[in-house]
Amino acid sequence: MTPEVHRDWAGICLDLAEREFAAQRPVTGAEMAWGAAVHAIKFVAHQRPNLPTYSNDRVRQAVARLDAEYPGLWLSSDFGNAGELHRHFYRGHKTAAQIRDSWRFTQRLVDNLLTLT
Repeated sequence: MTPEVHRDWAGICLDLAEREFAAQRPVTGAEMAWGAAVHAIKFVAHQRPNLPTYSNDRVRQAVARLDAEYPGLWLSSDFGNAGELHRHFYRGHKTAAQIRDSWRFTQRLVDNLLTLT
């Protein structure tokens, strides 16, 4: 996928997550939020040389590198919250308040990443 396609998918996933959360479907909303985060990371990473994102481990490494480049954006911390939502998809273990907080930080992550070029 091109960076532009990842940017588009990040937006689509954000919208889907919002709809799922509004419809009281936190498990699927959590996974859509994770998808938005990963696509936003890929949007930025694919515009840089030698920043692969072909696995979850590589995505985490890309986040660490981007976090070092942009320390004021809290990318690693916010990505950790997106990861919590991803784990919720499999475990269903988060409270509504925890999901809401992680969602807010995931939205910030995506918004911050999509403003980088």
